[in-house]
Amino acid sequence: MLRLLVFVIGAFSSMPAFSQQPPASEPPPPAVEPSPPPAAPAPSTESAAPASNNGEQQRFEQFRRDLVSLLALRAEPDLLVAAAELAYPDADDKNRAAQLKSPALMRRAQKFGPDDALVAWIATFIGCGADASTCRNDAAARLQKIAPDNVAVWLPSLHAAQDPGQARALLASMAQAQRFDDYWAASVLAVFDALQTLPVPAEVLSHGLNQVAARINLATSVGGGFLPNYARLGEMCRGNGVADEALTVDCLAVAKLLESGGSFRSQAIGFGIEDSLLPPGTARAVLKARQRTSAWQKEQFLEVSSRFPRDESLAKSYIDLLREQGNELATVTALLRRLHLPTEPESGWQPESVTPVPSGDPRALPPAGH
Repeated sequence: MLRLLVFVIGAFSSMPAFSQQPPASEPPPPAVEPSPPPAAPAPSTESAAPASNNGEQQRFEQFRRDLVSLLALRAEPDLLVAAAELAYPDADDKNRAAQLKSPALMRRAQKFGPDDALVAWIATFIGCGADASTCRNDAAARLQKIAPDNVAVWLPSLHAAQDPGQARALLASMAQAQRFDDYWAASVLAVFDALQTLPVPAEVLSHGLNQVAARINLATSVGGGFLPNYARLGEMCRGNGVADEALTVDCLAVAKLLESGGSFRSQAIGFGIEDSLLPPGTARAVLKARQRTSAWQKEQFLEVSSRFPRDESLAKSYIDLLREQGNELATVTALLRRLHLPTEPESGWQPESVTPVPSGDPRALPPAGH
């Protein structure tokens, strides 16, 4: 995922990292669990505000908990999912009521949204009961029934498949899908909408953010972390010199879908697989051109998003377009066009570097490049 703002509220950096290992009070991780969301990113060294003092952090924690308490009473599945995401840091807090913790909130979300794709997606990350593994397995199976045309819904099962034949069959099914959606936009919007339940604390706004920009920042830090694990896909689709035409065809079909939908992170995975498998020639040259365009758009968007804190109308335009477009890639392109900024790189422009996946991302195994 491309981080939207150069500033991340200091209080949220205290959130524990989402781990593939559940808290000690929960059973071992299930067979079909995708990769865990990361902790909120650290503030930029260039323009971050001073570190939050204890009073500010306590005020923000109170805001977060008050928000979860209010959301727990709602019946909208997306708001309950957002509450479960926001409540995750309280997993080991014995003073926090069980009904205000993530498992109970996910059970409530499933009650009101049994066929909601976002609910099922987040349930594959956050267990919804004492038997978390059963919950996550059931959620993965339900997700595949809700959206079988979406490549992403098969990734949890692919990542967990122990049998090579089973993994290969899953990959073949994925290659027949028509689209890719990693639910990044849906999750971000759910948290953004949930954050409108209460005013943003004054301590947060004192760092120079407006209400909309602050909510975008928090929503992308919290809701934007639930991304799938691509490691098994990378292993299977690595260019290893073994001639398997059918596997190559399936991997390229999946990669193309990852490249054209979802988030910048999924696009980078798709680019990496294609870079690994395409032979030298026209196809690889066209791929490099698409990578160059993507890098250009990311660079342009980073500049635009840095204006969100001081331009509330611009921040609101971004959120409106995210609702309209439904994924990060299309939203960025639409926003640049709305601002009359070029979506194609200038003549002679080259990115500093092009990498298949974000540097240091332990959840994505980059395919071997040429």
